[in-house]
Amino acid sequence: MKDRIIQLSSGGRSIVLPINPPSLKISQAHLNQTVTMLNVGEVNLLGNRGLYTIPPITSFFPGPKSPHFRYADMEPDEYMALLFKWKNGNKIVRFIDTGSDTNLATSIEKLEKDKREGDGDLYYTLELKEYRRLNVSPVKTGTQQERPDTSEKPRYHTVKSQADTLWYMACKYYGDGTQWTKIAAANGNQDPKLLQIGDRMIIP
Repeated sequence: MKDRIIQLSSGGRSIVLPINPPSLKISQAHLNQTVTMLNVGEVNLLGNRGLYTIPPITSFFPGPKSPHFRYADMEPDEYMALLFKWKNGNKIVRFIDTGSDTNLATSIEKLEKDKREGDGDLYYTLELKEYRRLNVSPVKTGTQQERPDTSEKPRYHTVKSQADTLWYMACKYYGDGTQWTKIAAANGNQDPKLLQIGDRMIIP
């Protein structure tokens, strides 16, 4: 019975390392900064916490002929296939170490395997780095002014009397009565003789 359990999990699958590394010391840095100030000397400016550091895990997955195989849940190649699937799929891997009460979201930074001659054990080196989600609030860079609407809006003319002929409209809007055909075309080839009071005419 092992007194320290190291487990990796992602996407509903889990791996409990059958053989723990000889040692695994988890550490955490703090992003403080030391600066030298005139007439004061060195000053330590406190920053936010850094990422947890997990040293490379170097161990092996025992083969079926190994006396340690009783601690394994699967064949060595199956362990490695799952680890490579997580790594190549950019999966976030939950790292749990009961020996240091560590429970972290991590990314697999590096994975190496070494199958040595003479036994069925599969040796590996696994490097993990803490993964922290970046929650960035939107930054306003100033008041955005609405662009003026420069698109041309259609003009309309409402017929108010029998004097509002197409010729009259062309004279009023174009300064040229002969342009009445343009207004007629814009209104479905309107027959000038059929204009009615109240008709709303498009002036293109």
